[in-house]
Amino acid sequence: MYAGRIEDGLPVLDVRAYAWLPGPDLPSIIYTHQLTVTLLEDDGALADADAVLTRARQLGWVETWDYAGWAAPCSGWEAHLAGEDLLVRQPDGAAWYDGTLPATDAWRAAARRAGQLYHFTAATGDVNSIGRQIVSGRALAVVSTLD
Repeated sequence: MYAGRIEDGLPVLDVRAYAWLPGPDLPSIIYTHQLTVTLLEDDGALADADAVLTRARQLGWVETWDYAGWAAPCSGWEAHLAGEDLLVRQPDGAAWYDGTLPATDAWRAAARRAGQLYHFTAATGDVNSIGRQIVSGRALAVVSTLD
């Protein structure tokens, strides 16, 4: 866990992306990070218990139990895939993720057919625990276009 003031800057999260194909036309990505970022006021009072998830919600991510909220691409979210390199841009143009995404041929074919990607994240955890959070409705999701 990282606890600090926003003025102090944020730590490197070491985000990792995992290709997931829960259905033939559902190319998905699970993002993991092992650090909860807690922000404090100058007086030490809690300002935000999980700044990463708060920021995701501000950018359009919704809880997975709210399927209607993430059934279609969210305005401004774009993904670009070249080989194993993945760049995901959020609505303000900043990179949400810029790194590698090892994926199977079946996943890549599904992504090309669908023209969109399903993105999932949750509080800290490994890919399996986040998978369980997705199923139980406690994870966050957003859909992007794919070009």
